[in-house]
Amino acid sequence: MTSAPKKRRLFLFLVAFTFVALGVGLLARLTLTEMAVSSLLKTLGASDATFTVEQASPWKIVLENIGFQVKTQLFSAKRISVARFHWWTPSLGIVRIEEARMPLTIDGSDFDAQTWQAYKNPTIAHAPSSLPVDEVHVDGQLLIRAADVPDQSLAVNLDVRLIAKNSWAGQIDVTGPGLGAKGAISYDLAKEQVSFNLPSLSLDLKSWQGFMQRVVVMPGGGTWKTEGKLNGHAEGHLAGKKLVANGALSLREGRVRYEAKDITAEGIEADFEFTDFDKILTKLGAMRIRELRIGAFPLRELSAEVTLAGSDKISVSSLSLKALGGTASAEPFSYFPNLHELDAVVLVEGISVQEVMGLTKDLPAKATGQVNGRFPVHIDDSGIRLGTGWLELKPGVYAELQLQANGLLTGNLSEKSPSYGMLKKVESGLLKLKLDELRLDIRPPNAPPGRSAQLRISGSPVDPAVKAPITLDLNVNGPLEKLINLGMDSRLSFK
Repeated sequence: MTSAPKKRRLFLFLVAFTFVALGVGLLARLTLTEMAVSSLLKTLGASDATFTVEQASPWKIVLENIGFQVKTQLFSAKRISVARFHWWTPSLGIVRIEEARMPLTIDGSDFDAQTWQAYKNPTIAHAPSSLPVDEVHVDGQLLIRAADVPDQSLAVNLDVRLIAKNSWAGQIDVTGPGLGAKGAISYDLAKEQVSFNLPSLSLDLKSWQGFMQRVVVMPGGGTWKTEGKLNGHAEGHLAGKKLVANGALSLREGRVRYEAKDITAEGIEADFEFTDFDKILTKLGAMRIRELRIGAFPLRELSAEVTLAGSDKISVSSLSLKALGGTASAEPFSYFPNLHELDAVVLVEGISVQEVMGLTKDLPAKATGQVNGRFPVHIDDSGIRLGTGWLELKPGVYAELQLQANGLLTGNLSEKSPSYGMLKKVESGLLKLKLDELRLDIRPPNAPPGRSAQLRISGSPVDPAVKAPITLDLNVNGPLEKLINLGMDSRLSFK
């Protein structure tokens, strides 16, 4: 046989084989695609994967009704399409994920969501060395979950493009009831790092208070009702489980209600610049509260300069407020939430004597005037305790005292005494005293054991016809705090 016929027969055989191979390949491509996708998902640590291959060709692949599980959480999508316009290159081209749905349990109540052994697939997945993808477009829902809280759905739109080898960048937009986040996002595969710059963040506290209380331990237990509008911005990166981020947050129209101890704060505003969100570190920030009511006791126009120094320390540089007809402020102090106690030195100015005396239980006297003072305060689980300090009349302010305590001045005095009649009128309230001195020494250093305060009062009858200066020295034995009723009972504590 000549060489030419042999070559023709060989050529025809190769052509026939090629057509048969292509036919078999076309018939098998759906199965092969399904096998390849299943293998890829298992490599990435997924289990229980289900999907259907609707279309498979060198230039386009379409999967529908995708579902799989990672750890204990389910993931799904209505459709995933891969468009390979340059199908001859080793790239997946453009990947579109439609109607994706991913649950995110934020409090670990889904069965130890942070432990790898929770995977049904025991194979530990490692990040691939490369991802041959030019573009990724995602639209779907992020389903936020926590124990005993209804699920909250967030709409997520993500568009990223390849900007360098194994590096993608684009935009992300997250919206939901009372929540919004929008900005730039990028991913570096070599560093396994997600970077973000979110110039627009917003959160309605009322809509998300249930989730917040699942991840933030509030003092005292029970339910805290919170309202307000948070706005801000953030930028940083997430590598593995390490978050490095900074930004700023501001709160407006804030309100807090703690029913268990009858505490209400209204008109809350705050502005903080965070140097590290993850470690809760801030620069000096500002807080304002229009009114804080503890039981029946109101504090108004609170203003503070505060630095957050981590989850276990709050540094207060300044604090001022209005109460009892005057003003109160505090020297700089630090609060350590994990210790459940607070120590501060309080300064008061122009406090109404009448309102102060109104705090005590069944006090047999009425008075007018104003006092200044300075005293330490300690608050812990047992309540409030006053330290060594003082209160005294504000200079230049007129003050009066009307007693209603029969026997206070004449109990040890003979009725035949020349001053008995006048003192009787004073103690019964018939004669008012114009005060020259009123000073309360709280826990004086040299007081005998058991004495919590000493009160000195001096003055003369308001009636100019009565010329008789009077001086009273009264001692308070037992806890001074029990004589004071701020309308709080045991509310002012960290229980």
